[in-house]
Amino acid sequence: MISVLRKIHLPLLGGMALSLLLFGCGQAMLSDEHLANRSKKEFAKMKQKETLSSNRSQQDMIKEIGQRIAGVAQIDLPGTEWEFVVFQKGEANAFAMPGGKVGVNSGLIDLAAGNEDEIAAVMGHEIAHVALRHSNKRMSQAIGLGVGGVILDVALRNQSSTDRMLGRAAYGVGTTVGLALPFSRENELEADHRGLYYAAMAGYDPRGAVSFWKKMEAKNKGKRMPQFLSTHPNPGNRIQFLNEKMDHALGLYRQAKQARGERPNP
Repeated sequence: MISVLRKIHLPLLGGMALSLLLFGCGQAMLSDEHLANRSKKEFAKMKQKETLSSNRSQQDMIKEIGQRIAGVAQIDLPGTEWEFVVFQKGEANAFAMPGGKVGVNSGLIDLAAGNEDEIAAVMGHEIAHVALRHSNKRMSQAIGLGVGGVILDVALRNQSSTDRMLGRAAYGVGTTVGLALPFSRENELEADHRGLYYAAMAGYDPRGAVSFWKKMEAKNKGKRMPQFLSTHPNPGNRIQFLNEKMDHALGLYRQAKQARGERPNP
């Protein structure tokens, strides 16, 4: 496979590298306004297609948590039109889309047993994805990888069908394992870091992030793939990362509780 790639002309290799540098290495190249408008439309479709929770107390809780965290995040996301919706789905999951559209599955609330600190940790994480423009960066990366693939096809146009097949396979494996998946895991840790602080500054105990991920680890025990083949850090590494940031997060949490006239957890 290496011998096949050596047949590619150096200028074309340079072009492939340039495409990845310009589009595929964490730069947000797309219009935020366009993505926000697109997300608004997709979220509206989702609300029509999926079953919304009829549990009023859960809806009110998610809206309150979301608004408090969004209030902290507004320095990074001024003017965002936030919307928080609970979907009646068993999967323990939540998401946030560009433009401030946030969905939380009832299964996540059930896994957290209604613990607001744990739920806030997840919502802080998802809102951090929006603040860090990760959707924009991932889509820009995908464009870059696509451009690189086109350049590779041009470079191999005079090679045998076997060489072309091997070359495409090498490029696919290299970009997925070597670039796309690590970039995704990096995004997750960035969102863990900022989301932990968002939740803490909104007055939620940041230790809820650790207790929630311990629940997720127990729930998914034996189902994980090796981390280098996954888009997410494994829960053990994630918990260790969160614990490393916990002292500062706890300081922010205690300050926030004091400002709210409330007593922090011991």
